[in-house]
Amino acid sequence: MNITIANALFGYLKTLYEMNQTLIKLCGIDIIDDLESGKMDVLNIIQNVPRIIPYEYDKKTNLLKLNYKNGLLEFKNEINYLERYYIDILKNNYDFLDDIRKIRNKYEHKMHDVKHRSSGSGSTSLFDFTFLVKDEEITVHAYSFIKLMKEINILFSKIVKDINMFAYKNEKDSYTYYRRITRFNYEDFNKIYDCNLLREMGRAMNIF
Repeated sequence: MNITIANALFGYLKTLYEMNQTLIKLCGIDIIDDLESGKMDVLNIIQNVPRIIPYEYDKKTNLLKLNYKNGLLEFKNEINYLERYYIDILKNNYDFLDDIRKIRNKYEHKMHDVKHRSSGSGSTSLFDFTFLVKDEEITVHAYSFIKLMKEINILFSKIVKDINMFAYKNEKDSYTYYRRITRFNYEDFNKIYDCNLLREMGRAMNIF
C-alpha cells in the first residue's frame, strides 16, 4: 500500500458501498409496487460490476478473463493478493458474470434492446428479473448478486485494513480522507445478507 493507491481507491470504495446499499434495498422490494424502481436498481448494479471487477470477454477463446489494464488490477504488483482474489471471484461466479456482461454490453450501447420480460419476489424468495437480450432470455437472481457481493466485500475489507495500517504507520490516520474511507468494514454488509431480517431491512430502505 502507498499513498497513490490509497488516494485512487475512493471511487471504488464508494461505488461498492452504494452497490451494497442498493442490493439490500432490492431484497425488500414488492414486485407489484416497486417494479420500475427495482428494474433500474438491478441494471445500475449490473452497470457497476465491471468497474469493481475488471473482467472482459475474450473473442478468441470465447471465455471471460481478467482485464489487467482496467480497474484495481493496475495495482496488482503492489497489492500482492489482489490478482488471486479476482481470479477466485471470476471462477466462483463465472456464469453469473457472463450473464451480467451480456446485459450490460447491450444496455450500455442500446438501452432499448434490453427488454424486461418478467420479475418476481415472494414471501419465501427474494427478487429475480428476466431480460431479453437479442434473442436470449437471461434471468438474474438475488442470491447470485448476494454471493458475488459477499466475495467482493471480503476482498475490499482486506484492502481497507491495509489502508488503515498504512495511514497509521505514516501518521495519516487523523486525516479526514483516511478516516472516511476506513471507517466501515465491508464484511458488515455480509452479516446483513446472512441475517434473517434481510428482507425487512431492505423494505425499510425503500421510499415510503
